[in-house]
Amino acid sequence: MSQLKMYWLPGTPACDDPLPEGYSFSNYKVEADKQAWTDCCRNGLVGDDESAEEAFHNAIGSREEIVPERDVFFLDYQGEHIGTVTVFVREEDGAGDVHMVAIRTDFRGRGLGKYLNQKAIRALIERNVPYGLLTTDEWRKGAVKSYLSAGFLPVEYAQGMQDRWEAVLEEYGIDSVQMLYEDTTPFRVIERKGLAHKMKIGVVGAGRGQSMMDYCTKFGNAELVAICDNYAPVLERARRKYGDAVAYYDDFEAFLQHDMDAVVLANFANAHAPLAIRCMEAGKHVMSEVLPVQSMREAVELIEAVERTGMIYVYGENYCYMPAPRRMRELYKEGKLGTFEYGEGEYMHNCEPDWDYLTYADPNHWRNTMSAFYYCTHSLGPLVHISGMRPVKVTGFEAPFNDRMYRMGAKAGPFGIEMVTLENGAILKSAHGVGPSRNSVWYTVYGSKGRMESAREDDRAQDGVRTLYVNLDENEGDNHFDPQLAPTDDDVSEFFAESGHGGADDYMMYNFIQKLRGNRNADVVDVYEAMDMYLPGHFAYRSVLAGGMPMDVPDLRNLSERDKWRTDETCTDPAAGENALPSYSEGNPAIPQEVYDKLQTKLDGRNLFGE
Repeated sequence: MSQLKMYWLPGTPACDDPLPEGYSFSNYKVEADKQAWTDCCRNGLVGDDESAEEAFHNAIGSREEIVPERDVFFLDYQGEHIGTVTVFVREEDGAGDVHMVAIRTDFRGRGLGKYLNQKAIRALIERNVPYGLLTTDEWRKGAVKSYLSAGFLPVEYAQGMQDRWEAVLEEYGIDSVQMLYEDTTPFRVIERKGLAHKMKIGVVGAGRGQSMMDYCTKFGNAELVAICDNYAPVLERARRKYGDAVAYYDDFEAFLQHDMDAVVLANFANAHAPLAIRCMEAGKHVMSEVLPVQSMREAVELIEAVERTGMIYVYGENYCYMPAPRRMRELYKEGKLGTFEYGEGEYMHNCEPDWDYLTYADPNHWRNTMSAFYYCTHSLGPLVHISGMRPVKVTGFEAPFNDRMYRMGAKAGPFGIEMVTLENGAILKSAHGVGPSRNSVWYTVYGSKGRMESAREDDRAQDGVRTLYVNLDENEGDNHFDPQLAPTDDDVSEFFAESGHGGADDYMMYNFIQKLRGNRNADVVDVYEAMDMYLPGHFAYRSVLAGGMPMDVPDLRNLSERDKWRTDETCTDPAAGENALPSYSEGNPAIPQEVYDKLQTKLDGRNLFGE
């Protein structure tokens, strides 16, 4: 787990209490001081099996910036070294580093840490550094409390930091403290856990919404306050699970009047955009499940609602938070992949076993009328999110209608493929659909320094998309073949491991809540990136209908582009009337009612609600 990080900023009031009688400060001078230094640090900072020479070299001597005679200070009692602190200036940014703060075990618990902090701060001031930093751990409780007392401030720099600091403040009975970003700018004043505001969350869609509702009941930064669903058995199941502390609605407009900070939309995918707009107009932030819109008119209206209301809109593309693609993005941002050149993503899902449940055996359910390209963002979205670049052109390819889709009552091709060009010329291949014969969730990305890819779903020993292989060079042109398994866990993985989609649902909710709390480091997909994920599929189907012609992907960040599409309602939803396209490029297949009757019989045999 990442250590806690703290900063001291110039201008922070500094204490200069006189040392108690018998105590003094000195500097490192001779070889024998290494043993005294190691004795001070044998409280968890150095290994018990390390010799003084090894311990001192590993922590001090191996750092080129540290000159021991200048930078290593001792707190002495009657001439004996009983505490130490090292202060040096980092080469990379000129910041002051407060390093290896320790009191010998037999002198701990006497409040002597504050004098080491004062010595460190005086050294930071003398060296005129832009800021000072230190790292520590929660288990060093006395040290953490003394750093806070000395004016060091918590830093938001890794997943879960705000929550960890709120727990620290609660333990120490400290009501609040300013938290900083890693660049030293203010993040926000955070409060101890018992005082921290929990975001009030309402959820529309009590079926798919269970993962999001569960998050609110498991973690301390959100509170489930309202649930809306117009299907009585699903709503009743939610009532049995979440109890009477939550309000239940079967009418969306009544639900919208409830006191809540944000709404999670987990309703039917073809109805997300209208409800998202209504929520934002009512002063509610929104996280929308996939997909964001179904037509260009909705896309323009959704973007302009976000801009007009100023509310937060987050797109819930949970596959971005699967273990392998999540770590791929981090490594790419760190420069490990080099220049992004190519990526492939697959979301091939044989849905036949559950299609009766997924569509309620309704011939006009949105899943039965969508094209092969509509549900594109599980395969394409993570690639867009990893690269951080905008798609500019797409060509679509549609697999032919098959017997599986007939048996499911789905009127589209079983899967589609998008070949996408990004703004830097890189290429993406996205394959996805609900009617292939086998499942596959898989991602690979190539760059100028090598390749990263998840394990295949068939490789059960490596647990598929939870596993990441990296084969990367340190420098472009090295051409070393060195495939390795890369860890995908981070500071919050253990808390999210049991949630849906390999922990991705909780990651998605966590980052949404962090965004609501004002954290600019929250890893979320905003409305513009949501369109970068969705529009290539929309225009891939237009490409197929045009005989495979490449299509430009509009940039709806630009008003002039929006104006071209503002009234375009073309989609495969039959409710679009004269603007409705066939679900399959060669025309809607004729599927008799008996297919849906058979699906209904299967659905009737399920015990969906534990009754």
